[in-house]
Amino acid sequence: MAATKPPTLASRVAGLLPLASGNLLRRPTPAPSSTPMSKIGVPAAPIDRNRAQVPQPAAQTGKGDLRQAAYVYFTKVPAVGAATPVLYSADRLWAKVTVTLETAGPVAVGFNSSLTPLTSGKGILLTTDAPVTFDVAKGNKLYIQAAGVNRVNVQVQSYPWLEQITGLLMNLVNTVLGAMGVTP
Repeated sequence: MAATKPPTLASRVAGLLPLASGNLLRRPTPAPSSTPMSKIGVPAAPIDRNRAQVPQPAAQTGKGDLRQAAYVYFTKVPAVGAATPVLYSADRLWAKVTVTLETAGPVAVGFNSSLTPLTSGKGILLTTDAPVTFDVAKGNKLYIQAAGVNRVNVQVQSYPWLEQITGLLMNLVNTVLGAMGVTP
C-alpha cells in the first residue's frame, strides 16, 4: 500500500491566495451532483420522457394574475418570410381576449401561426368596430396578421378561477384512475 503525502502548508496557502488575473479568491468547486438542478438551485422534478406530463396548476394566484390589460396594437406590413406576430401569449393563466379592429383592415386573428393568405379562412377576419372575443387557454398564443398598417384595440381579462377548476378536475381524474388501477 503506497503512502500518500499530506498536503504541505505551502500548498494549502497557495489555494487561498488571490489569483493574479482577477484578484479573486480561489474557491473549491463543488462535487457534481447526480440530481439535476434548476437555474435557481432547486432540484428539478424528474422527467419521464415516455409519458406526457401536465404542469401542476398554481396553488394560489398573485396580484399580477388578477390584472386586466387594455392596449392598442398596431399591425405592420409583413416582411417576406417573417414569423407571424403574436398578439397575446397566455403563458401564466387562461384569459379572455377581446379584439376590435379600428381601421379598414383586412386583419386576421387566430390560434394558427400561419394565417396567410388572409382570406384563406385560417383565422377570423376582423370587421371594423365589431369586437371579437377569444378564450385563450394557458400555454396557447393568439396570432395576428395584416396586409398593412392597422389599429387594433385589445382587452385582456384573466380567468384565475379557471386555473383552479382545471387543477381540481385533474386531481379528480387522477383519483378516479388511481382507484381503477390505471396509471395516468
